[in-house]
Amino acid sequence: MAPARSALTAPLVAVAATAVGVLVLFSAQRALSPSLVRAFCAEPDCALGVGLWLIVGAVLAPLAALVVGVALRHGDRPVRRGLLVALCCVAAYLVESIVLWAAA
Repeated sequence: MAPARSALTAPLVAVAATAVGVLVLFSAQRALSPSLVRAFCAEPDCALGVGLWLIVGAVLAPLAALVVGVALRHGDRPVRRGLLVALCCVAAYLVESIVLWAAA
């Protein structure tokens, strides 16, 4: 692979895979939100707060993946490294979601 394409592979894979993972988790939480709100939220506006923080996390996760992907772009197996970065960022978003719903 050419050096320029190889240097761009890890960040692009990291951002794309993170975006897909975060969208899947966000969509699942949106579908489950009526039952989650009944289970965790005592006040009506707590769901709004959780939703806003989930949107903020959904924006920040791919940005973090881009930064880490650029920092780790050199070396062997850029696709594997990009997928590892994406896995860590999606796991961080999942932990954020659990913490937000548990703290609500």
